[in-house]
Amino acid sequence: MESIFIAGFILAVLVGLSMGLMGSGGSILTLPIFVYIFHIEPQFALDYSLFSIGVLALVGSISPLKKREIDLKTTAIFLIPSLISVYLTKRYLLVAIPELFQVEGIEISRNHIIMLLFSIVILISATAMVRGSKHVHISPFIGGLRQLLKIILVGLLVGIMTGLVGAGGGFIIVPALVLLLGIPLKQAIATSLFIIGLNASFGLIANYHFLEHMNWVILTTFTLITLIGLQIGSKWKDKLDAAKLKNIFGYFLISIGILIFVFEIIQFVNL
Repeated sequence: MESIFIAGFILAVLVGLSMGLMGSGGSILTLPIFVYIFHIEPQFALDYSLFSIGVLALVGSISPLKKREIDLKTTAIFLIPSLISVYLTKRYLLVAIPELFQVEGIEISRNHIIMLLFSIVILISATAMVRGSKHVHISPFIGGLRQLLKIILVGLLVGIMTGLVGAGGGFIIVPALVLLLGIPLKQAIATSLFIIGLNASFGLIANYHFLEHMNWVILTTFTLITLIGLQIGSKWKDKLDAAKLKNIFGYFLISIGILIFVFEIIQFVNL
């Protein structure tokens, strides 16, 4: 086994750790790991990411479901628009992007577009994570039309990101549940994991014809290792300073986003 593959499997622990601690961030790491370390084509790496994150999030949801820490009513409200946008993105939007197209005589590949878009998503989410959200008072959700519309819009956005760049959207779901619905952070993290798991699973099913391209040895090994990180993160969650951890992780993601963006630009210039 190549030494770089070993590095990829080590990073799998970090993916699970992030999901266990914060209910987000894992999907942002999986796509670049599969693309740059395991050399998977980005269009296929999206489904690798969905499989790993889907399994990781659903396993991480088992204990919270038993403890009734997951708000199932909120999950349903969030999930319906999210699943619709995942399906439409995977079945129609993603496949509509040509593998190669020209802009003013310059040839651009779909893989570059996917990875550049992914780096932008990372930078936006990581910056928001570092800056944090100002605590504002918003009434708990009791059927208010304004809050309902906001949740539906956020659900649609998360579904598009899941389908287009393989991101679970936990970095949007958790703040939305806390700020828009007034759900406690611990419950928001558990609910986020459950939503991500269902979203990722549905996105993978919607693109089932790509499953034949998967290297199941790499994928299952990677996924099993992420579960180790998930268990560690779940045990540490109540013992660590969440605010400080989010800042450290946010800066780490900013570094990854910049590296991916620069790498893709350099590759594009050298074409």
